[in-house]
Amino acid sequence: MYKQENKSRFPAIKTFALIALVAALSACSKQDGSTSTSTQSADPQTQTSSPQQRQITDALGRQVSIPSHPQKVIVLSELDLDSAIALGIIPVGSTYVRGQSTFQPYLSQQTQQVASVGNFGQPSMETILSLQPDLIIAGSMIDTQLINQLSQIAPTVVTFARGEAWKNSFNRIADVLNQQEKATQVLAAYDQNVQQAKGKLAKLQGQTVSVTRWTANGPVYMFKDSFASQVLADLGLTRPTQQQQAGASHSSPISKERYDQIDADWLIIGSALSSEKQLDTLNQTPEFKRLNAVKNNQYFVVDASMWTGVGGPNAANKAIADVTAHMSRP
Repeated sequence: MYKQENKSRFPAIKTFALIALVAALSACSKQDGSTSTSTQSADPQTQTSSPQQRQITDALGRQVSIPSHPQKVIVLSELDLDSAIALGIIPVGSTYVRGQSTFQPYLSQQTQQVASVGNFGQPSMETILSLQPDLIIAGSMIDTQLINQLSQIAPTVVTFARGEAWKNSFNRIADVLNQQEKATQVLAAYDQNVQQAKGKLAKLQGQTVSVTRWTANGPVYMFKDSFASQVLADLGLTRPTQQQQAGASHSSPISKERYDQIDADWLIIGSALSSEKQLDTLNQTPEFKRLNAVKNNQYFVVDASMWTGVGGPNAANKAIADVTAHMSRP
């Protein structure tokens, strides 16, 4: 997994300039008589008694006053973006998926009107400020200085802890967005999808599934508490013995001499490349062709941003679709 930045990238003088600009914008809005949600939310500390504000406790245990019905939401992680869209809310801005200069490919249709606010872990304060959000959802951010800087622009909420089960994180995001009823419906639909898929995969019970991501330095495999592993567990599928390490991260890159660590009955290959391009490269590697999963033609390429990142309901349902499409063959 990619590690969250722990040091602020914004020097103090820039921070003061941004704060001054926020104050100036707020003053202008008041002079114009504006009563938009984003303007009202610029100073959450003055709104605690307003019926349009409510108090929540975020994943860091912070008490934050947020709009009851936010209108202009910015999200700073893949899970937050996926979850907001699943709840019927299109954010005005989001960071790109980690390691790429785009939003998650599987959300391409839903993110056409979403503005980029920078790369994962490196949000652009200027861009965020220009979008005038009334709520910032900061994912698993732990950088206190950066959280404080964001809070000068709009109420900022940390929505999940690293390694937390995706369903728990999704429910907290739904609470922040005041969409608890919708979240219940989304998870019920996911559970129904799981049960239908398990029926199609019944003959695979007891077989093992390796989940990998191919990098420039070689493949890594995902640990047993990763997002993809949670989905596979819901489907009743198991990971190979050598991939049972606790945690939501991944292994170090595996050398060609140790490709046995990524072998299993089935091999899932996460890649940022198309299936054809990735397989063209792998099929030229003798060590890859010697894997049991490959020799048995039980392997397939998937979207790495969906399978080996931190996903929400959309990613989970699409992962199930991948599994049933490739693994429920007659």
